Amino acid sequence: MMKVTHAMVAFTAGYLLTSDIQFGLYSVLFGLISDLDLVIGLKHRTVTHSLIFLITTSILAGMVDRETGIAAFTGIGVHIMLDMLTKSGVQLYWPLKRRVRVAKFSYDGLLPNYALILTCWILLIYFRAIREIPVTGEILRFS
Repeated sequence: MMKVTHAMVAFTAGYLLTSDIQFGLYSVLFGLISDLDLVIGLKHRTVTHSLIFLITTSILAGMVDRETGIAAFTGIGVHIMLDMLTKSGVQLYWPLKRRVRVAKFSYDGLLPNYALILTCWILLIYFRAIREIPVTGEILRFS
């Protein structure tokens, strides 16, 4: 998956859960942390794409602030799930070597990435519009 796809899906998940832009942005931050393995020289989609990393990071972030811990769980969890949609999968149960994936075909191409990004935009626009529709007794009065 492309980084922009990880960011967009993490933001959408965080924002739709809370209606809070800041929470969505924290979800993006944590959603991109999983790819630090590329920067620090670890094998990709191993330790930073595991349940151990997800739970440990969420607990540590939660010690700072409860909402930060939930944003960490959301962002990293979404990242791991997206990478499970790729052909190579992730070592979800690291340190075990077994890779986990959702399907036997790859979502690594541009079209699936753009489709996910477009779906996120549609969801964000749709749910933002719904939240701005006034629902009062006047509108719902049946006379």
